[in-house]
Parts: sequence; structure tokens; C-alpha cells
Amino acid sequence: MAKIHSAAALKIGKRVREVRQHLGISLEDLGELAEVSWTSIGKIERGAQSPNVETLVRLATALGVDPGHLLADVTADDYGQRLHRLTARDFINARAAREKLAAGSAADASGVDDATPPPEATVASQPAP
Repeated sequence: MAKIHSAAALKIGKRVREVRQHLGISLEDLGELAEVSWTSIGKIERGAQSPNVETLVRLATALGVDPGHLLADVTADDYGQRLHRLTARDFINARAAREKLAAGSAADASGVDDATPPPEATVASQPAP
């Protein structure tokens, strides 16, 4: 048995095969329609090869489905162990928190409180003796 590329490749390949078989076309027919080698399509269907974006779009177009259909429920976890599970939103939130903390530390270090006016403003607002 061929080596499996990833769980994602298995999911994608299964969907390609299901749609192809539902349409009643052969690997060779799909290869001709998609302009992709039928042997590559066979590897994709078995999960031994993960299609690149161009191949995925070519297959989906030839099968008459949206490329998203072939990718439904595929996640980064399907490609193997990840070092972290952070997203861009996590990164942006952490950066904003660091910037807020740094701004607060800079204000503390200068002795300036945003709610208290500077001393020169207090003196200027009092009537002359």
C-alpha cells in the first residue's frame, strides 16, 4: 500500500474520487478534462499525494464543483503535529496588549498621569495674587 501523505490529503482525495465516481467518469477522463496526469489524480485520490492549489482548482473545475467543496473540514491539524495553535488574531491581540502595557509603563516612568493636568496648566489657571 502507498504511503499516505496526510489526513488532509486523504480527505481531499476521497472527495475527488466521490465526485468523479458520481459523475461516472474515469481517471483518464478526469485527467484529460483537468489537464492533470491521471496517475497524479490516482495518487491524490489515494491520499498518497497532496494537490497544490492549481491542481485542486483544475480538478474542481473539471468536476463542476467549487474548490471549497474539496477542502471542506480540512484544517491545519490534518497536516500533522503543529508547534503552536496560534492564529493571526491571537498575534494581533497579544501585540495590542504589549503596546498598551508599554504605554502604561512609559506614563508611569515619566510620572505623568493622563487624568491629571500638567503642573504648568494648574498654575496658569489660578488667578494672580
